[in-house]
Amino acid sequence: MFFLKLHAKQFLLSTALIPSLALTTTVKVYAASNTEDAFDNAANTFFWDIMDSSPINLHYSFSFPQDYEPSDKPPLGSFSETFTETAEILNRAKENLSTVEYNSLTAKQKQVYQLMKHYIDINLEYCTLPDYTSTLGPMSGILSTLNTTITEYYLLSEQDIINYLDVLRDIPRFLNDVVKEIEHQESIGYMPSLYAFEQALENKDAMTTLENHPYLEAFESNVSETGLSDDVVNDYTKQVETVLNNEVLPAFSSFYETLESKKASASQSKGLAFYDHGQEYYELLVRDNTGTDMTPLELKDYLTDKLTQGLMNLSQSYSHNPNLLNDLDSLTAPKTDADAILQTLNQKAAECMPDIGDTTYTLSYLPEALQVPNNLAYYLSSPLDNESRNIIRINPSEVGDDSMVLWTTMAHEGYPGHLYQHQYFMQNSFEYNIETLIGSLGTSEGWAYYVEKLSLEWAGLDEATADAYFTNMILGMAALSVVDIGVNYEGWGIEETSDFLSTYYGELDKNTCQNFIDTCANDPGVYLPYSVGYYKTEDLFEQMADGYSSDKNMYAAYLKMGSMPFTLLEKYLIPDNSI
Repeated sequence: MFFLKLHAKQFLLSTALIPSLALTTTVKVYAASNTEDAFDNAANTFFWDIMDSSPINLHYSFSFPQDYEPSDKPPLGSFSETFTETAEILNRAKENLSTVEYNSLTAKQKQVYQLMKHYIDINLEYCTLPDYTSTLGPMSGILSTLNTTITEYYLLSEQDIINYLDVLRDIPRFLNDVVKEIEHQESIGYMPSLYAFEQALENKDAMTTLENHPYLEAFESNVSETGLSDDVVNDYTKQVETVLNNEVLPAFSSFYETLESKKASASQSKGLAFYDHGQEYYELLVRDNTGTDMTPLELKDYLTDKLTQGLMNLSQSYSHNPNLLNDLDSLTAPKTDADAILQTLNQKAAECMPDIGDTTYTLSYLPEALQVPNNLAYYLSSPLDNESRNIIRINPSEVGDDSMVLWTTMAHEGYPGHLYQHQYFMQNSFEYNIETLIGSLGTSEGWAYYVEKLSLEWAGLDEATADAYFTNMILGMAALSVVDIGVNYEGWGIEETSDFLSTYYGELDKNTCQNFIDTCANDPGVYLPYSVGYYKTEDLFEQMADGYSSDKNMYAAYLKMGSMPFTLLEKYLIPDNSI
């Protein structure tokens, strides 16, 4: 069970990774003196079980984990143990919760109890289904996660550098495990598509050449935080180069040769609907990624209704202003530098959002080898013991030179998006470490898109233009989400995809439709948290509005719940519901 808390903004049409000398601990549940203590033990045991299962979690959860003993597990984990170990952890957590008297808990404990139960139930269901992990998925696959894990491995001390070298030395074994995972999936009839192989192989040159290697570049950037002398840093840099040259690059070369060989027998992309229990897996994926209890077909109807209404609104806007489309294309943001945009957004957010005080962040652009298609940027949340460490990375190949895209992306990732959302929760509601690991992606992405819309007026756009700009963007996300459901749940091919999209975008060529299918089939469900998350957030605020004296108070109530799934948020925040 690996948790690297990335919040990524996706763009479209308009498992275990563990570090070296990974540190871990063992926490046992002792006989508690009362129900509240029993729950605290259950929550803490669950958290530390997760830390122990993938010790790299500890590195990203704590900046200074010196008090824990090194793990004897391989730095980057083992696929062969993942499902068995995950089921054991989940069942232990479920058993511990069963001993708790729910009605005797505090209000906060009841919330965390419900969050834990929701997470445990969904993930135990995954353990009963075939392993349809998107191994080579360009956006959510194992290689993408590996690269982010290595390049974001922060270095605050000399021990961190020693650990980092051990992580690098474990990459050959890990890549061999990836090949075994692909072969296991082949044995159950689930082979990566031709598109997935081609996307993975695009990085071959960058990952097999020392010059400008992203791991080396990241090390040279991150090592400055250690405060070590230039001589010591230079010595460690040479060690990193040696490990890369002698161990990592040959391992990637061998790995890519294997992919080239397997690519020869790969076929076109097809959705989960074509595989045994694939629809069941997708039903679970939908619930997990959206934080709702809606079925795929219910969501399809829901999103189609939103598409229809949105297009009607756009049509009316165009009738009032025939030049609106050109106007939208020519918009520019009041600031064009990412850091200047963040500072401006922070000032604007402070005027209408609950206060979070002074916050800090590190902002940078991704190197070419890590610029994942369709992903504009991501936010890496701060460790539990260092809330000043907030990381935002921008993908320049996707953001391009469009200042409005950069403006909304910084609102999404920074203020008042993910960075703000995380900081407010940590300052005002956080009590249990486990809360930071098991939230709903649909809720967090829903908020980030909701505030993107707010940020457009802060950019000086009038209400009609802001509505048209955002509606045009979110409808593209909704359309791709419907295609995702069609491809993965109903088995759509080019004809069905074309029929659906032509209703909203006019006739599209086969290559464009195939690109949509490739995106959805190789990263199933990846867009659902964004479209569904936004619309459900909008729906929720409409239902909450009458119960609060101001938007600021309403936002505070919402943000205090963290990333709780909508199925629970609706019961806690809507007056007529109860839990």
